[in-house]
Amino acid sequence: MMTEKAYAKLNLTLSITGRLPDGYHSLETVMQTVSLCDDVAVRKRSGISVSCGALSGENNLAYKAARVFFESTGIKGGAEIEIEKRIPVCGGFGGGSADAAAVLRALDSLYGTRLGKDGLCRIALTLGADVPFLVQGGTALCTGKGENMRRIECKTPLYYCVCAPAEGASTARMFAESDKYSFYIRQSGAMADALMRSDPFAAARALHNDFTDICGSLFPSTVLCRAALMTCGALGVSLTGSGSGCFGIFADEASAKNAESALKKDFYAVFAQSVV
Repeated sequence: MMTEKAYAKLNLTLSITGRLPDGYHSLETVMQTVSLCDDVAVRKRSGISVSCGALSGENNLAYKAARVFFESTGIKGGAEIEIEKRIPVCGGFGGGSADAAAVLRALDSLYGTRLGKDGLCRIALTLGADVPFLVQGGTALCTGKGENMRRIECKTPLYYCVCAPAEGASTARMFAESDKYSFYIRQSGAMADALMRSDPFAAARALHNDFTDICGSLFPSTVLCRAALMTCGALGVSLTGSGSGCFGIFADEASAKNAESALKKDFYAVFAQSVV
């Protein structure tokens, strides 16, 4: 059996930069994995199965990851997958993608395919835009669908309080809504520089996400989450992904943990730090 941590991601920046010929949106985004995670256990078995509470079965992206792994490698194998969920669903934290990435890493080890991160990322791209980044983790500037990644080296962790309302946002719906808007493309250089210097104050100033206003208009509870984080002393707050989840950057670990304590009576709230 192999066990993997499936780390959530935060989009510290997210700009919609256009449309690709295949119809997908192109993005520029700085993503960072954080300590909030699911636990994924994978065993060799005949066939493929996924146990994940109400998310069990063939529709789970982890199931699709296993199927694509065996199709791509030509191995006649199977996998029994058990997922302990902690990452909120439909929050923009990449939980399903993180689970799929963890399955790919586990199967690569279990079956000795030695695909390496480049090989796994090629498979991962067929599963979703976030999956290649989540195969690798850390911090990266990602462009295109997310497949073009430039790693950003961070010296020390940053501290967050992750917050999510009860309502989840459909990624497909949010991208469809975004087509009604025009965006000024903001570059991510200031964020990359702040992260390389491990400067939470500069990182807070560089936060941006093109989905913020769209998500706020559809899900007012997201606006309440962001306001609550600021009240608890966040240096800056932002949406992650297309929402509805958000996060605040804090000056230190104690401040982020205090925010978690203050917010969890009204929202899903948890302390997290960057995983490099």
